[in-house]
Amino acid sequence: MKFSFPLFYPYSFFHTTKRLRTFEKSSYRYENGIFRRTIRGQNGPLLLEISCDKEESALQVKIKGAYCDGEKEGLRKKVAHMFSAEVDLRPFYEQLGKDPVLSPIIEERKGMHFVLDADLHECLLKTIIGQQLNVSFAATLTDRLVELAGDVAEFEGERWTVFPTPEQVARLEYEQLQALQFNRRKAEYIIDIARMIVSGELDLDELYHYTDEEVMERLLPIRGIGRWTVECVMLFGLGRPNLLPAQDIGLRNAVKQVYALEERPDEKTVRRLGQSWSPYASYVTFYLWDMLGNQNKYGKSD
Repeated sequence: MKFSFPLFYPYSFFHTTKRLRTFEKSSYRYENGIFRRTIRGQNGPLLLEISCDKEESALQVKIKGAYCDGEKEGLRKKVAHMFSAEVDLRPFYEQLGKDPVLSPIIEERKGMHFVLDADLHECLLKTIIGQQLNVSFAATLTDRLVELAGDVAEFEGERWTVFPTPEQVARLEYEQLQALQFNRRKAEYIIDIARMIVSGELDLDELYHYTDEEVMERLLPIRGIGRWTVECVMLFGLGRPNLLPAQDIGLRNAVKQVYALEERPDEKTVRRLGQSWSPYASYVTFYLWDMLGNQNKYGKSD
């Protein structure tokens, strides 16, 4: 299956995919301008291949595997969502381009869009794994979970792992994750949430239709999920444009540097400064994280 997406100018494939090339928790493999990762189709694992034309005017997509004829449109929508192909950032640049502090940082990264996780289950579990951990160890634990519970597929003679479904995670016992160096509480969070999804107690797909406030109200009461986790799910799963994770240490470090503050600001100060970022606080946050050169500054909360 092949298709392409015309892109809203400006869209920088280089800046957008930088995180995929450098971030240790990335699910992608990169070679010769092509990014590859597995996703799930109706008949099992599929291999997604993403590239861009030389003019960066269109994304080129190939999907390999046993897909159904009727799922092409659904896969198009999924990939468009994952690569923010239908997000027009021109109003963002027009607004923040007038900001004397932020405009140079934003201009340097012009065209950088979010790349979102394949589904909310994957995003939520990865975020929980990353709570209070450095990037490298969080990536190691994620890989161990995938190897333990996920499927293995072969495409053109190459072995690929597939992120486990809620059903596959729900069948695990806490001790199995503890044996992989998950602490007991995190093992409980991950498996219990998967069991909530399987039982129907938690319907993640409903979140696409919720407001930001409703997503918070739905997820915060769940054991193992704090505000930072919900914000990351809304950023990297739902792609919400106006999130301000003011508790995040990395964002606070970036604000201190950019605004030349003597001390790292507290949450209240970040929220005050971030009022002028609305309705694009997610993108300002993302650009500031990128400025620090370490996207995992948001990986140590909750």
